[in-house]
Amino acid sequence: MKLSMAAELAVRGIIVLASRPAEKPTPLDELCRLRKLPRDYMTRIFSLLSRAHLVTAVRGKGGGYQLARPANEITLLEVIEAVEGPLAINLCQHNPPQCQEPNCRVRPVWEDLQKKIRSALGSKTLDELVCDVQ
Repeated sequence: MKLSMAAELAVRGIIVLASRPAEKPTPLDELCRLRKLPRDYMTRIFSLLSRAHLVTAVRGKGGGYQLARPANEITLLEVIEAVEGPLAINLCQHNPPQCQEPNCRVRPVWEDLQKKIRSALGSKTLDELVCDVQ
């Protein structure tokens, strides 16, 4: 399993957003400048985060993005799945009907690993990951 560049950038971007004052929207240009993130790519990523109800876009002068919920209520798993879709370590975990071996002895290992990864990412919230980006 390898996370896409989009997932990595989404995590980096939303952590920057989580470190900013909650009551004031952060313009995407400012967010990108703070962490040297690619603007065009981040526009698409933040659109996905908005569709997943993780961030809210505020239009107009003084606009930008804000977290849609408090940072302690948004998990790393939610951010990753917002840009990647459901997280699965292999095809059998993603789409069980496509598994070619109904009696696969490795399946319990994959299932256990899948549960542990989802649990680890699902238990880590943005407020735990925020660092000072000022």
